[in-house]
Amino acid sequence: MAVETAGVVLDERRLPGRQGRLLFAYLATAGRPVPREQLADVLWGDALPTTWDKALSVLVSKLRGVLTEGGLDGGRALTAAFGCYQLDLPDGTWVDVLQAESSVREAESLLAANDLVKARDAAGFAESIVSLPFLSGDEGPWVEAKRRELGEVRVRALSVLAEASLRSGDAAEAVRWAEQEVTIEPFRESGYRRLMSAHIASGDRAEALRVYESCRALLAEELGAYPSPETESLYRGLLAKPPGGGPTETVHPTSPPGAAPPRAHRGRGPVLIALALVVLVAVVAAGTAIAVVATRGGGGQATSAGRTARVALVVPRSSPGSDDPSAQYLAAIARARNLYDIGTQTFEIALSKPGLPERVRRIVGNFDLVLLAGQFVDTRFAHEIGRHPHTRFVVLDPDPNNADPIYSAVSRLPNATDVFFVEGPGAYLAGYLSALMAKRRAAGKSPIVVSLIAGDPQVNMNAIAGFSKGAANAVPGAKVLEDYSHDFAHPSVCAAIANRQIDHGSTAVFAASGACSVGALSAAGVRGVWGVGADQDMSYVGPQMLVSTVKRLDRAVDYAIRSYLHGTLPQGHLDIGIERNAVGIVSINPVVPAAIRAKLVRVEQQRTKLWTSWATPMR
Repeated sequence: MAVETAGVVLDERRLPGRQGRLLFAYLATAGRPVPREQLADVLWGDALPTTWDKALSVLVSKLRGVLTEGGLDGGRALTAAFGCYQLDLPDGTWVDVLQAESSVREAESLLAANDLVKARDAAGFAESIVSLPFLSGDEGPWVEAKRRELGEVRVRALSVLAEASLRSGDAAEAVRWAEQEVTIEPFRESGYRRLMSAHIASGDRAEALRVYESCRALLAEELGAYPSPETESLYRGLLAKPPGGGPTETVHPTSPPGAAPPRAHRGRGPVLIALALVVLVAVVAAGTAIAVVATRGGGGQATSAGRTARVALVVPRSSPGSDDPSAQYLAAIARARNLYDIGTQTFEIALSKPGLPERVRRIVGNFDLVLLAGQFVDTRFAHEIGRHPHTRFVVLDPDPNNADPIYSAVSRLPNATDVFFVEGPGAYLAGYLSALMAKRRAAGKSPIVVSLIAGDPQVNMNAIAGFSKGAANAVPGAKVLEDYSHDFAHPSVCAAIANRQIDHGSTAVFAASGACSVGALSAAGVRGVWGVGADQDMSYVGPQMLVSTVKRLDRAVDYAIRSYLHGTLPQGHLDIGIERNAVGIVSINPVVPAAIRAKLVRVEQQRTKLWTSWATPMR
């Protein structure tokens, strides 16, 4: 939380402690006189001190001093009358959460008027604000109630974004927003219907059926309820003749062992058709899985009908922390096991030796699909893949030092795919934000200077190009300093480079050099400039962290499994990026103004279609 007025920024550290932070937030969002007793309840709850009246007066006095320090008349801004306090801010004052609520109402009106571009802009602006945590670290009835209110605002914004994207013909964006809506509000059926419609619009009917089944199972297990008639109607439409006049796809529940397959009935009337639907819905409601697996040209071999696919995941032994790459892989395989009704086995092994242990080599051929964290794969493993022609192998995020030879080796194998992350779009957004914040800090001075440290010009070429282009587009004429550590392991190397860059005027340092990056980001903190992380959330490094780019490894796992089951997994090389929400930015620093956040959202929305065909693969 921060207050900005006349170019002066007061962050929450200037407010008088936790109670002062709560007091200011409550008064700023109330917009009316608040009784002293009500404020005391917000600040102390059941632990009300006997001297609360005096303590509240002291807090108010200190808060007035902070406002005066920020350029306002504290006495006139925070007034007392008739046993109430009121924060009476000047005309034109802008409070982010209040603006978010106003913007989502505007977005809903614009959507109703079918003004889709403006509706998406207004909803994206609101979502960019309320996606941040409200008063992180504080608890209490009012804080929790406000979080629920803002959560509802976010769901409304996401629903507008999904619906406007769907009406605009942008099915991929509609899927992206609807997925977030369902994640936040899993018991709201309208989100599932939007997500189903978005998958139908993108031509992925099987994924739409999976979404329905997730909705049905959740309602049955958690609430003992059935989907609404609206949801059932959409589901029945999926079971009917597919769009385009193609043949009707028949879906059968898995038969008990030894049972004869269901026979097709031709020439029967509507009564039999209705009966078949009733039976099918009854079977689904009982929890029986329905497996539909197709093999399409060029997609490789999927499992035969009626047999559960067997998937192996091979990852490095995980270390504590949610940002550990292995943790992302493990979470993704657990989610896939529930979504797709597959059999899975995970092998966590040490990275002390190259390649795979003998015990893993002996059994990989027993699986239909083997997912390999790229750290394990070298060119020698191509021989192992060739020994199991009936197993599909996917190399996820290959080791940058082995990227070229792995690509060359895997591209020749008919049963293998390597998945590379196109990092340029995430780096573009980071560069765009870095330049805007550098300009803000410069306060009219020039030139605007930001910098990047990459491990290797070939390995990191997408990130280098993306960051530089984003900075240049945000602030024309901005100077970007580029240096290479040629090191991915030693923080002292990157720290020395970052200090040189800061000496030459850089006020934001983007470090994309693996473990070496921590040195650069720490140096940025010591020198009082922004740090920008790469590949994972680096906000833990310190308050100097402006933002981090991320590779969402779980998205690659989900895509590999889903496309394999659908028979669409390509052979050879595959790029995955922002179009599948597999790269992006996270943990924007709370001091970034909402206006800049909104600009960043608009840039991402406007450029997503261009990014789907951008960036050169790492090879």
